[in-house]
Amino acid sequence: MFKIKFLPYNIEAEVFPEETILEIAMRYGIHINASCGGVGSCNKCKIIIEEGKVKGELIEGKYYKACATIPLSDLVVRIPVESEVDRRALLRKPKKRAQALVLEKKEPVESPYQKLYFQLNPPTIEENLADWIRLKRALNKQNISNPEINLNFLQKLPYTLREQDFQITLNVYHDPRKDRFYLLDIESGDKRNINLGVAIDIGTTTLQLELVDLNTGEVLAFTSDYNPQISYGEDVISRIEFARKKDGLKLLAEKVREKLKELIKELLRIAKRDLDEINLISVAGNSVMSHLFLELEPRYLREYPYVPATTEFPIISAKDLGLSSKESTLVQLAPCRASYVGGDITAGVIASLIAEEDPLTLFIDLGTNGEIVIGNKDFLICAACSAGPAFEGGGIKHGMRATSGAIEAVSIDPISFEPMIITIGKKKPRGICGSGIISLLANLFRVGLVDKAGKYRKDIKHSRLREGENGWEYVLVWKEESATGEDIVFTENDIENLIRAKGAMFAGYQILLESIGLSVNDLERVYLAGTFGTYIDLEEAITIGLLPDLSREKFYFLGNTSLKGAKFALLYKDTLLKMEKVVNMMTHIELSNYPNYMDYYMAALFLPHTDENLFPSVKI
Repeated sequence: MFKIKFLPYNIEAEVFPEETILEIAMRYGIHINASCGGVGSCNKCKIIIEEGKVKGELIEGKYYKACATIPLSDLVVRIPVESEVDRRALLRKPKKRAQALVLEKKEPVESPYQKLYFQLNPPTIEENLADWIRLKRALNKQNISNPEINLNFLQKLPYTLREQDFQITLNVYHDPRKDRFYLLDIESGDKRNINLGVAIDIGTTTLQLELVDLNTGEVLAFTSDYNPQISYGEDVISRIEFARKKDGLKLLAEKVREKLKELIKELLRIAKRDLDEINLISVAGNSVMSHLFLELEPRYLREYPYVPATTEFPIISAKDLGLSSKESTLVQLAPCRASYVGGDITAGVIASLIAEEDPLTLFIDLGTNGEIVIGNKDFLICAACSAGPAFEGGGIKHGMRATSGAIEAVSIDPISFEPMIITIGKKKPRGICGSGIISLLANLFRVGLVDKAGKYRKDIKHSRLREGENGWEYVLVWKEESATGEDIVFTENDIENLIRAKGAMFAGYQILLESIGLSVNDLERVYLAGTFGTYIDLEEAITIGLLPDLSREKFYFLGNTSLKGAKFALLYKDTLLKMEKVVNMMTHIELSNYPNYMDYYMAALFLPHTDENLFPSVKI
């Protein structure tokens, strides 16, 4: 790993592979003028390479652009006067993301869907048992008694047994919740090596899938795409309303199933495998997504007293859902706990192993909806927070999803109030995604442009701070440097929406902890789930009061735990049973009905909070 020394500040920084000098500087809290998002068009981020080798292009004979220069060795970099800012800009804490925690099972793979090979003795005139009885006796020796079979299996049995002299492979599924075995198919010869599964996370915004070898646990391919239901509603509430229209529910179910079938075929193309090799599909999604996937009536999920059609799901034929043409391919779904605490959270709790360990843990899934779980192996308590879509760019004037051209990180100089921004893909800025929105608000508050109430300081005169059509706003990107041809701004209304979202989350933590007689300081770990947790900057999230002000070593990001939990259900036959136990173990609190919720919520509608003792490290 290379190292960089930044002059004139004598700050040393470590370099990650393919990181630009601009990204490294931002990570260490070093401000370099840069307003184009790392595209290379503004030419403001000039640096001088005094020692070492880089991949980049010289401009004006002696400068490199920090946004387009990658270290190839240890470096000494000087920030010239025209790119430099006041030394006080370096007093801020370096950007810090939560530690990555790899979620892996230690026990050997034992999928609920197994392929068992048998070499049976052919019948004789002295021993002419029925074919099924012969097979049943062989199964008893494998501790599989009274398995469920269907007529198709019996019709196929005599022919398949005799194709290769009574050498057969049975496709067997074990449902741990009933401790029941199902014989789904019979193949001639030894076909044990062909056994694939698909893990699926059905998110409100995105779909993520993995193709998995059920014998070894190896992930053979991964793919992702947007949930096509977005066209009929950005969030779960609007989709529930669309489902009430004529054929609306059927259309939503068809759209997501068609897209999943398309993505499964994409996985198979990547891995060069066939559709008939897939035997088991494991799905995790929130309660609304699970209902819409199965075409179950969702309207009562949002009507008081918030009752789902079901929170547990049967094993379903993939052929009935249009995901396979093979009768023996099955679909299993993670069970839900409540209307807004779904199978994605159940899967996440299983994947994170919270319910198997001692430390008191706060599990946060921050996406289109905000769900939280607190507990350990002794107890679990959960809630859904009405955070709204702000963390994914919803309700923000120039908010957008985390795609190419989205501003994902911001730094504002405390003297000049000029921004330094980085966009996804180093493209011209088009808008601001969730991590960028949090970063921007934290910086505006840190440099004093925004007060504790989330209002712009009208006594500060600056060209970027102005009164717009809908109130006061900060111009993050001038129209000449944006991809849209218009100024990208952050309004007071945007700030209000974000503060409401973070206030709902923080009040949720406090309510759950209060309900068990504990406080934020009693937490031993904080787990951040979902892809959003991967990119969130801890210092900035704590600065605005979104995350509790705890030792940074207590924070971990886990990635997509919904997908990981779905994969665990593919590979470990006791996972569905564990999911069922977790659901029964979780105490669900309806926050809106909790007596003190509004008091906690109102107290959290400030930066970072009305109680400054809760955020001792936030110094503005």
